[in-house]
Amino acid sequence: YASYDPRVQDVTRKVAELFTAAGVDFGILFDAERNSGNDVRRAGEEGLFETLAQSNIDAIRACSFNRIVTTDPHSLNALKNDYRHFGGAFEVLHYTALLAELVAAGRLDIAPADGATVTYHDPCYLGRYNGGFDAPRDLIRAAGYTLHDMPRCRENSFCCGAGGGRIWQGDDGVKERPSENRIREALGLGVGIFVVACPKDKVMYTAATDALGVAISLRILDVAELINLREASRA
Repeated sequence: YASYDPRVQDVTRKVAELFTAAGVDFGILFDAERNSGNDVRRAGEEGLFETLAQSNIDAIRACSFNRIVTTDPHSLNALKNDYRHFGGAFEVLHYTALLAELVAAGRLDIAPADGATVTYHDPCYLGRYNGGFDAPRDLIRAAGYTLHDMPRCRENSFCCGAGGGRIWQGDDGVKERPSENRIREALGLGVGIFVVACPKDKVMYTAATDALGVAISLRILDVAELINLREASRA
């Protein structure tokens, strides 16, 4: 999803820039890459999921690598937990986990922000399903921001409403979208930035702030977009 939707492609590019600045040797599958199939499977289309999984597993096996990194928690879940049942046992990380490693090792020279207070939304498939709670928060603080968690956070986080294929379904008759409910929760904190770590979250919450008329007062940014490097480290 992060490769196909133009609304989140800039985040993927930013992650690649950070990996390059840190000297990470990485590559992508290019035309061999297919959708991971995570949402397809949750929507009940098992046959299509198996086709997608096998195609991706074959493409991945043709590469020389140590670990797989993804910007999408939905893909993380499929690659890490589902593919191993089809012969694809890989070490898979969300990009925030690798960036946190690189920061801890001193391989990214971050120019810290001014300490502005932000809040962070735990993606379902990064947090509750795969335990990825700390790396995004570590990066937010390393980038120079003060973190104020929402009341519903970590294991008790709140879904954006896109999971299980819901992002492609209509919502006629719904009194309040889950994404709008979540934005109202964040607005109660008085912060100006709502941080995400999932491409679907960025799309859903950007739409929610537009719908509520608060897009100017509450910006939706991915963790990667918070990280600014010192000029010398960009070369």
